[in-house]
Amino acid sequence: MKTLSANERRWVGTGHTYESFPLYLRRPTNVDTPMNRQRYPKLAIISHEFTHRYPDGRPESDYNKTLENFDGAITSAFDSPPRGVPILVETFGGFRHYYFCVAPDIDLATVVQAISQRFPTETLTWEYRTTPGWDFLPGYAERYSTAISPPVSFQP
Repeated sequence: MKTLSANERRWVGTGHTYESFPLYLRRPTNVDTPMNRQRYPKLAIISHEFTHRYPDGRPESDYNKTLENFDGAITSAFDSPPRGVPILVETFGGFRHYYFCVAPDIDLATVVQAISQRFPTETLTWEYRTTPGWDFLPGYAERYSTAISPPVSFQP
């Protein structure tokens, strides 16, 4: 079984409120497979700080429309060769955080540098987390279940 490309992923999105601010979440629904769990155990996060945002942290509408290719470049950054899959995109507080499950030997700095060279006006940072990648979503939903309205659920 092959890893799904960006065009083959099915996404769902939801809007919430957290600490009185808008929170937008989207995730692919068809990447949590036994093969992906085995190949991509590590959690990596690429964060994008918005250049133009409203006071509540949302990206300005016209600016957000210009980010389509940028967003696609990030969500497909590990597709060729297959080295990881996106599991969540979170927009909150002037940032968009892209969460991925990646191969243990991935060089995240090189991936981010390639995106930054293509989109030099956008600011990116990256990090690895100690939480195993596939344990992240249930923990995220549990951690924020009472603080986010409506509650977050990552069930299919």
